Parts: sequence; C-alpha cells; structure tokens
Amino acid sequence: MYLKRHEIITFLNVLDREFPHDLSSQAVLQVPQVYKSALQRHKYADVLLSVSVYGFCLLALILYMFTRDPNGPITVQQQLLGGYLPFGLRESHKAYPLAWFYDVLCTVNGVSYFSTFDTMFYSMHEQILMHLDCLTRQLTKVNWTSQDDTELYNEICQLIRRHQYLNSLCDQFNYIFNAAIMITDLIAATSICFHLFLMTETDDHFLMLRYFIPIVGLILFTFEVCHRGAQLEEAYLQLNAKLYNQKWYLCSKKIRKLILIWLKYTQCTKKLNAYGVMELNMGHFTDVRMT
Repeated sequence: MYLKRHEIITFLNVLDREFPHDLSSQAVLQVPQVYKSALQRHKYADVLLSVSVYGFCLLALILYMFTRDPNGPITVQQQLLGGYLPFGLRESHKAYPLAWFYDVLCTVNGVSYFSTFDTMFYSMHEQILMHLDCLTRQLTKVNWTSQDDTELYNEICQLIRRHQYLNSLCDQFNYIFNAAIMITDLIAATSICFHLFLMTETDDHFLMLRYFIPIVGLILFTFEVCHRGAQLEEAYLQLNAKLYNQKWYLCSKKIRKLILIWLKYTQCTKKLNAYGVMELNMGHFTDVRMT
C-alpha cells in the first residue's frame, strides 16, 4: 500500500469529486443510510479490535505476575510474542517490562496494518457500491414507453457511459489492492493455521484462550473482506437483473439493439481478486475455513 500511495491519493480525489456535496444529491444516492451503516460498523469494529488487542496483550502480563519465579527462567507462556532480543533481555526478570512493551509495540504495529487496510478498503468499496446502487435505481425510473426515441436513446447512452465509468473505478480499486489483498490473505491464512496448530499442542486452557483470540480476529477479518467482494459481485448481478426485467422490448428496434449490447456488457461482473490468483467472495472464505 505504501508503494501505491500516489495511486491511492489519486483515487481518493476521484471519489471525492464523485461524492455529492449538496443535500439533494446526497438524498438521491442515499448517503445518510450509507453513513449510518458505516458508523455502526465502525463502532462494532472498534469494540472488537480493542477487546482483542487488550486481551491478547494483557494475558501474558497477568500470567507472568501470578506465576513468575524470581529465581527461575521466564517461560514462553509468560512472554507475549517471544523471539530473540539482544543482551539476554528475554531471560531477565528486571527487563521483562521492557521486553513486554517491545512486544506490545510489535503487536500494535501489526494490528495497525490490518486496521488501515480495512478502513481504506471499506470506505472505497462502500462508495463504489453506493454509485452502483444509484445506477440501478436510475435504471428502474426510465420511461420505456416514451414516444420520444431520441430522448430515450440519449438517456440510455448516459446510463451506459456511467456504467463504464464505474467499471473503470472498480478496475482502479482492484489495481490498488491487488498486492495488499494477496499478502493480507496469505498472512491471515498462515496465522490461523499456525495458531490452530499451537492450540492442538497444548493442554493449558490459558494458552488455548491466548491462541484463540487472534484466530477469531483473523477469521472475522477474512470474512469481512470476502463479504465485501461478494457484495460487489451482487451489485453487478442486480444491475444485470434489473436491466433484463425492464420493458425495453417495447421500444424501437434501435433501442432494443442497444439494450442487448448493454445486457451483454453487464454480464461482465467485476470481482475483487489478487492478480487473478484468488477471488474475494464467500466461496473463497469457505475454502480458507476448510483449509
């Protein structure tokens, strides 16, 4: 994402220009409903993230405080992340707060990456869905029985151009998040498998709880991303279904030919993928869960 920061800024500027800035236009795009949904999701995500991070970081500290042996070594269970630190800091009881604080910083750094990715991904994704849903609603308001073929033809052409523009926005969105989607998905899947393996290798219920917290967080994160990909596919399928069910067959031959071409174009569903290696939808989430 850092390497594509210029593309992200450019894309955000494009979305900002497309975003309605007056109340009447916002009502047409149903911005209040989108904002209410985003605010509610932010509250749930904030609570879940806070509970997971605080719980994960404090469990090791609490275990150390109640089970430490000043004359014995610091066990792996009493450490937050473990790993190597110079000058024997991991083995020193006096340096335990420093080692624990370092592990907390590493944990927060990793969580901040997922949080930043989720925030940018969700905000861009929701705006694209908002414009796609508005296009679908505009399609249902077309007067297919109009006697003025020229006006109807121009109106349909305007909707088609809007559809093409939204497709270009989806392509830009996919290009920005291709690498991030692949890396995040691989890291999440690997971490889930690793923590599940650790759970099966211990009989300590405290350690099981400690390993279970990141598993739940990563599963929910993967579900959220895959669900967003499925929503995008559903929005395109809905556009195709709405167009197919309109009374365009009552129009002139010229308009019917145009609609047939557009129907073929709407069948090209845009999907979130990582360079074509994987498609983010509920099918992919099922594959990750089964693996």
